[in-house]
Amino acid sequence: MNFKVATLVIVSILALSLTIAADAHMPGAKPLPDFELTPIVINDGETEVEITIEDVGKYHGDICVCGSCAFRATQSGISQIWGDEIPARDDIRIISRLPTPGSKDCFQYITGTGQGLETNTKGEYKMILPDGTVVANMTKKNLKKPSKQVSIDYFKFDICRISTGESFEVAVKEQVFPDGYFELRKKVKFGIPENATSEEKALFKSDWENIRDRFLTSPDWQLFDGVEEPEEENDVAGGAIFFSILVIASFLLVSLMYSKRSKE
Repeated sequence: MNFKVATLVIVSILALSLTIAADAHMPGAKPLPDFELTPIVINDGETEVEITIEDVGKYHGDICVCGSCAFRATQSGISQIWGDEIPARDDIRIISRLPTPGSKDCFQYITGTGQGLETNTKGEYKMILPDGTVVANMTKKNLKKPSKQVSIDYFKFDICRISTGESFEVAVKEQVFPDGYFELRKKVKFGIPENATSEEKALFKSDWENIRDRFLTSPDWQLFDGVEEPEEENDVAGGAIFFSILVIASFLLVSLMYSKRSKE
């Protein structure tokens, strides 16, 4: 009897440890890089609110790959739709394909729909998988199953302006993720199709850190499809100077020709 009880306890502990390994943040991850991300500014009723990536990280538990991706995607989508305007929180709708706790916590924090948040207004946040499945139960336990299938197709987010019906799909570029990253993720986090080796775990940790750092430091056009690379300020200034010189040279040439004709 005692042997059976001991066996049951050991099995329970092992099962718990596997669950923690699948749901926990990256253990032993290197510190965050030096980065500067402007906050997301929204109107929460009569109050202007600044939301930083640090705020999102504190709400979730850390700044992870999915959380930093969701933050940057929201920034980019708001910029595309609202431009220089400050959006009202209750005018924001976010539709995410990504069933991960980090992205969920970020989107819920921004829209004010997460647990424990006190806001004056609330936006909308929905999770709809690439196959059209609507995920209503967003607990960690329920997200574990669809999270196993995550691929680049899941890193797409619709940022919508409810009042006008405008929307912009923010899709992460495939090259943001190293080759084989999602297959490696399955092995390390879920043991699919088999448990990862120590070398594979080390590689996944390194890839995870690099992807997180890209979302924290890279410009939008390097991260997302459909975002154009801005013109370099130096090129614009150089073009203006060249045009000015061209105008002056043309004026001098015309003046010289007119002067010669007058003398003749």
